[in-house]
Parts: sequence; structure tokens; C-alpha cells
Amino acid sequence: MSLLLAGSLCLLPFLLAYHQQPIPSFFPEWLAAALGIAAALTLLAGRGVAPASFVSSPVPALWLIFFAAFLAAQAQSGGHVYSQLPLVAALYVLYAVLMIWLGAQLTAELGIARVATVLATFLLAGALANSLAGIMQFYGRPKLFEDAIAELHGNRAYGNIAQANLYANYLALGEGALLFLWLRERVRTAYALPALALLVLGGALSGSRGTLLYALWYAALGFLAARTQEGAQKWRPKIAACGIAGAVLAAHFAVPWLNAALHLGPSGEGAIDRLEHGEPRWQVWLIALRVFFSAPFGGVGAGEFAGAAFEIGLDPSFTTIGEVWTSPHNVPLHLLAETGLVGTLLVLGGLCVWGWQAARRYWTGREVASWWIIAAVGIEMIHSLTEFPFWSAHFLGVTALLIGASARAGLSLAVARASAISAGAVCIVLSVASAIMLRDYMRLDVTRITGTTVTLTAATQAQQDAATMRELTHGLMAPLAELWILIGAPLDRSELAEKLALSERVARYWPANTVVARRAVFLALSGEAEKARSLLARALETFPHRVNATILILEQARTADRSAVEPLLVMARAVSASGN
Repeated sequence: MSLLLAGSLCLLPFLLAYHQQPIPSFFPEWLAAALGIAAALTLLAGRGVAPASFVSSPVPALWLIFFAAFLAAQAQSGGHVYSQLPLVAALYVLYAVLMIWLGAQLTAELGIARVATVLATFLLAGALANSLAGIMQFYGRPKLFEDAIAELHGNRAYGNIAQANLYANYLALGEGALLFLWLRERVRTAYALPALALLVLGGALSGSRGTLLYALWYAALGFLAARTQEGAQKWRPKIAACGIAGAVLAAHFAVPWLNAALHLGPSGEGAIDRLEHGEPRWQVWLIALRVFFSAPFGGVGAGEFAGAAFEIGLDPSFTTIGEVWTSPHNVPLHLLAETGLVGTLLVLGGLCVWGWQAARRYWTGREVASWWIIAAVGIEMIHSLTEFPFWSAHFLGVTALLIGASARAGLSLAVARASAISAGAVCIVLSVASAIMLRDYMRLDVTRITGTTVTLTAATQAQQDAATMRELTHGLMAPLAELWILIGAPLDRSELAEKLALSERVARYWPANTVVARRAVFLALSGEAEKARSLLARALETFPHRVNATILILEQARTADRSAVEPLLVMARAVSASGN
């Protein structure tokens, strides 16, 4: 039962079609956490507390435990705008620790081949379903599936994962799972070929350049397998992996051309255009290094990269892609910026230990299961160099589960029992936190509009909703709750001191144009004209495409104090005129 729940973690969260504000990925992530906790609790309940029933946590999990403690210390230090941000990050890390422990227990009991086969089967099923969803999404959803397949926004397929690059990541995991099951003769060639075609087509429709990196990774591991395997079957992994890589590369260039030639699906960029017009990530990486050098030991704090990057200065070419850059799209640099050398060494140290253990296990055992797990975890590591898949609990859970299944667990009975007790405690903590977050998220989703702005809602209901929003500012959803409260706050002098403090916190967490412009207004109304002009100048420089929205905010605020706001409005109109 525990293994089936772990397999469900690799499937069910990726099929949910509901992705709406305020957190589009909340329900898939919450479901992933719930399934992981349920799998661990089922295992604990089935084995009791006898130490011989367990193996101790793998060494990588111990490194992450220290990292979680470091994040918890950040939350308690009081030196950050929101203690909830490092606290939630610590919960994510504990979840990863629990999944590593779970993977190690399942492998110790059932063997790596059986565990890998079950997880690969669930991953393949999810990838095929998502690929089919993405194809329907791109070429037109039948009405029958409108509630089961997410609606397409833009010109890149994303299935039910709602983000094109994560979608391509998941399909790449499915391709590796298909290869593994074919090598173990669990899937016949007659079925494997159409399944591969479906996965490759879905990946090509995502428009993700990551598919090229994943293809090269599989090809490289195929050559490695051919050098390490023995017997008549040693060429099968190489031929199959190179076949997958060739199919992915061909589809990446051919599918966009065919779509354009036959006028299929929404119009979009060609494959060459995708490669030539990528995001300027290297510039964001330089900003991340500057943030790191400003606080090299402990970092600026979990969740505060966005504010630090805004203060350093973002080029307008960044903000046309996304107003708020919460990450440099590179996990090592993100860790350096937000957690400094301490946090980065703890995470990368644990990953290096796992890499050494997994490589040794494959080298000595030459098991196909070990090869596949290294390939799958490698996909996530490659993606983490250009984005942040580990910030999504469902991708984090799958990766941690695979790491645990392939890491070397300890044999000490005393340590094993302590690890089991600790796992039970983590389950309790995560269960309580998940329940609280679900409750608070549902309340936030219902009241974030009616509780913060003037609507047609009855006055008594609006007051109740406003009280609910104020309550949420004391819980784990505090950053989001305060963001919505600030966006709906009147642009006048009422409760000005509170608005100033609120806007300062929110601007550090989410420095979008609306947030920064409103903070500039509150600074001007409080008599801090120089700070207001400086902040507005930075906003106009960073968000030139949002200058008209800024002017609207300032025009609304002018009714509160014309003399204080008029100089800001003159600045914004001057920028608008120069841009035209």
C-alpha cells in the first residue's frame, strides 16, 4: 500500500487541471504532500516500532535536516520581513527528508528493481496522460474534456501542469520511465514506439529548450550504460537512449515547422527562433551573485530574492517577461543569494553524497534500475540549473523519493529506530501544517477580493471578510494576505503608518509595479518626498511598459493630497511622453 501511494505521488498531482490564483500550483502541491505523508504513515503503521523493521535515513537526508534547522533558525531570528517564508521553506525541506527516508525504506524491503518499476509505471502513465492533454490543448480541446484538461493560454502546450517547462520536464521523466520499462521487458516494442511518439510530440509542443538538454543527457547515459554493462544486451540501453534523443531532437525542429506550414494550432515561434530569443538569464545570474556578496554567510533570507534584486536594479527586458523575479532560475545561485554559503553547502553537500553513492551502487551492481534513477534525478538537476522545479512540492517529492530509493541507507538498529521515530514526528508536523495551509488558502481565496476592496458585497459580509484577511496576516499565508490587502488599500492618509510598514514588507517580498507605486504614494503622503521620488524613479525605470498603470494609481491618489502626489504624476507623465 505504501508503494502504491508513493506511485500515486508520481501521477495524481500532475493530472489536476485546476490552476488558478492566488497560487496556481497550490492544489497539485498540496496533494503531493498529502500522498507522501500518507505513504510514510502507512509504512510506519504497518511495521510498528521494531528497529529491525527499518533502515536508518540515508546521509543526504541528514544534510537536509541540518538545512531545515538552518531555515528554522532564520525564521526565529526576526531579521526578515516575513518569518513565514523561511518557515515554509523548512517545511518543504522536511518533506524532502521524509520522501528520502520513505524511498530508502521501500528499497530495503522490496528491492530497488521492484520500487523503480512501480514508480516508473506511474510516471509513464502520468506523462502519457499529460502529453495527450497537451496535444488536445494545443490543437483544440473537445468539449467533452473541457473540465479535465486545462485551457491553453499562449502558444505553448503545458498539459495539466500549467507551466510549459515543467510540462516538458515531466514528459522527459516519462520518456526515461518508458525506456526503463522497455529495457526490463515490461513494455513491448509495439506499444513503446507509439507511446514514445506521443511523449515526443507533447514535448515539442511545449516549446521548451530544455527538451534538447534532456535528450543529450539520455544519450550520454546510454553510452555510459554500453560501456558498463556486460553480455549480449549491453547495447540495448545505448541504442534505445540514442533513439529517444534523436526522436526528441527531430520533433523539436520538425513539429513547429509542420504546424506553421499546415496552419495547425496557435501561431508561435519556430525552433530556431526559440534558441535565438531566450530569456537573458545570465544577467539575472549576475544579479544573484551581487545579492550573494551582500550577505555571503547566511544570505538575504528565504523568499527575499525578489526584493533584493529590485533594489540592485532589474533591466526592463526582465520585467517584460515577468514583473517579479523570485528566483535567478538557477538553484545553486538561488541558494547562495537567499541562504548564503551555509545553506548552499548543506544542500549541495547532500546532493554530492547522493551522487557518489548512486554512482557506486550502479558501478558495482550494474542494475538498470539504478541507471534509470540516476537518469531521472539528472533531469531534475539539469532543469534546476535553468529554473526552479524543486520549488514545486510535486516535483520535489518525486525527486526526493528517487534519491532515497537509490541512496545507501545505514544499518545501525539504534539509528534506524531513531529515524523511524523522527519520520513519525515529521509526518505529524507536516500533517498539521498541511491542514492549516489548506484551511488558510481556502479562506484567502474566498476573501481576497471582497475583504480588501470595495465591491457589491453586503457591508456586513465585507467586514467579516476584511477581518478574515487580517487574521490571515498572522499565519503561514501572511505574505499573500498582506499583498492583497496592500493592493486594495485606499490611497489616502487613513492608517498611514500601518500602510507604510505594510508596503515596506510587501515590497521586499513581491516588488511588482503596483506595489512599488503604491508605496511611493504612501511615502509622499507621509512627507517623505525625496524617498517617494527616488522609489518612483526606480519603478519607472524598471517597469516602463507599466507606466500607464502607474499614472492611473497616481491620479487616484491625487485626490488625497494634490501637492504631495502631483510631482510624482509629473515624473510618470514625462516618462510616458518620452516613451511615445
